[in-house]
Amino acid sequence: MIPSPAGVDPVGLNLVEIFGLLIGGLALFLLGLEFLTGGLKAIAGSRLQALLSMLTASRIRGVLAGAAVTALLNSSTITTVLMVGFVSSGLMTLDQSVPMIMGANIGSTFTAQIIAFDVSKLTPFMLAIGFLLHAFGPRELLRQLGRVVLGLGLLFLGIQVMGDATRPLRTFQPFIDAMQDMKNPLVGVIVGAVFTAIVQSSAATLAIVIALGAQGLMPLEAGIALILGANIGTCGTALLAAIGKPPEALQVGVVHLVFNFLGIVFWIFFIPQMADLVRYISPSHPELEGVARLAAETPRQVANTHTLFSVASMLILIWFTGPIARLAQFLVPKRAPGTKRAGEPLYLDKSSLTVPSVGLERVRIELTRLGQNVLETVRRGSQLFSTGTIEEINLLLDRDKETDRLASEILHYLGQLSQVDHSEDEGRHMVGFTQIVSKLESISRIVGTNLISASQQRLTHQIDLVRLRDTATMQFTDAVLLNLEQAIHTIGEGDASDTSQVIAAKAEIDRLAAAARQVVLARLQLADKADVLAFRLAMDLIEHGRQIAQLARAIAKNVEEFR
Repeated sequence: MIPSPAGVDPVGLNLVEIFGLLIGGLALFLLGLEFLTGGLKAIAGSRLQALLSMLTASRIRGVLAGAAVTALLNSSTITTVLMVGFVSSGLMTLDQSVPMIMGANIGSTFTAQIIAFDVSKLTPFMLAIGFLLHAFGPRELLRQLGRVVLGLGLLFLGIQVMGDATRPLRTFQPFIDAMQDMKNPLVGVIVGAVFTAIVQSSAATLAIVIALGAQGLMPLEAGIALILGANIGTCGTALLAAIGKPPEALQVGVVHLVFNFLGIVFWIFFIPQMADLVRYISPSHPELEGVARLAAETPRQVANTHTLFSVASMLILIWFTGPIARLAQFLVPKRAPGTKRAGEPLYLDKSSLTVPSVGLERVRIELTRLGQNVLETVRRGSQLFSTGTIEEINLLLDRDKETDRLASEILHYLGQLSQVDHSEDEGRHMVGFTQIVSKLESISRIVGTNLISASQQRLTHQIDLVRLRDTATMQFTDAVLLNLEQAIHTIGEGDASDTSQVIAAKAEIDRLAAAARQVVLARLQLADKADVLAFRLAMDLIEHGRQIAQLARAIAKNVEEFR
């Protein structure tokens, strides 16, 4: 008997070729998924913020928000990783994240429902139209829409390639026997979990299940077991994202794992009943027989199974969000609370870099915090100018250094964010935020360099500046501080009227500055060197106040440009 060539089995199957086509199809699918997810993220943009704002309203609205965000991002993993960032930075509690995670499981079924359609005849048109729009679209929205269509085309092309690769296996008995073994729930769950953890995409697992089902190679019961396992495997990425972060972040990953695990524990004993229910609610083709009928019915049944599992698990466990959160807190207890220095960011998290609109929201919140630090520095600097001790001045210098550190962290984060694929509007926000950081640093530098230097001269030469305090000088100082406070408010929650108010304050601040100068001239006779030095210091202080107000107006104008 002549031996078979390497890679060719006794019945003539070239297993090497089949394996190559299978992994090539999977690569096309994952590439399409990346295109689809990137396009959807760019199109969703600021809409994500509106959806995320629903989180704290109620459990049901949290589920809806989680489902919608995941459908927009096309990835429950990204949504869960974002929750890790939100909880670790204190933007939301663990209890609030539980409904969101439940909703994310439902939103992830959106992709399965799409790829279950048989649109093989439309795939070439999707690829062509998507490429043309993505490459030559006159507007950003059209280019991103083209990216979505191109991603869909690659998804379906990948599934077709995997289907073509597995078609010869219809007559390969060892493979048929292996698929029958998948009916063992434990085997199917383990295989689904391990494969999903490796490729970090439950959608990829579903794509292979659908491709095999479309060839009539995978019974629905085996597909259900693999889907249950995929829901466990997809938890791995979120758990990895939580490594090195506060315990609250790991608790989110544990919540995701507990939710999916409880759902699997319940459904694993009712796989035959679930299969019967799915067959009942899914389209049937009684006119076909055998493998042909399986190929026509199984893809939609697999997609419906995924949706049914996620929705049913949510309906059962939504009433136990509190106990689930407490279980996660028990499994991952909190460490003793630590304190962060003023120069360390509280809200910048690498997990948010995956979605530019969410990352920009984190920057905006951190910018507001930076602004508050700068405001406090200016307020204390104005007080120390005439009465501060050397110890108080040194403390203010330390605070100024912390402000510089925080500003550097924000700029570094914006630099990382700019490397992620983003829309033109998001790019304008990045530039605007960078300019605001620069202006806040300039304000802090005015205090750290000029006002503190003046205070040191006052102490060295024992100059009495308290005598220059007057209603006019106090009004000028208060007006500058109020103007800066309002400008910082526009970064966070302000609207168009707030920015207009900051900009319109110029005339009043100039008037108060002139009045303050008159008081200084009236109070000082300039009869000796001490008076001359006091005059120069006071005039410099007024000028520095005008510079701070000018920078505050520039901040408001920056906000006005990209709002």
